[in-house]
Amino acid sequence: MQLINHRLDYSKPWSLPDLYVFTGSAAKQVRDSWLGFDKNMIDITFYNFVITEINFELKQYIGWFQVKDHWRDQASLALIRHSTETLGTFALSRPHLHIHMNYPGIGNGRLREAEVQPILETLPDNVRVYK
Repeated sequence: MQLINHRLDYSKPWSLPDLYVFTGSAAKQVRDSWLGFDKNMIDITFYNFVITEINFELKQYIGWFQVKDHWRDQASLALIRHSTETLGTFALSRPHLHIHMNYPGIGNGRLREAEVQPILETLPDNVRVYK
């Protein structure tokens, strides 16, 4: 994992090999950045890493990193651990991708960075975490 000391701007254009990943706390920003993107495009019944196509012609894809069951809840370390493991497996199998996401679970997730950091440190170097 590479730690970047500023927030990820989801509204800036990107294309493969870059893949943007959002956490529950970034979902509103993602929805507001792309017309037609709706939270209903994401199946939240599966505790898994989900990839959604945003724009096929521009080769834009976005992933979802689950941190909580409901937007009002505090982030769950168990869900962050599971999402980290799933993202880590995905990233290791696709070392050509540059995966970008904001630091999960802090802010609206109400967790301390010190609680989340040991979990995130297991991610491979092609994952960039912004805070």
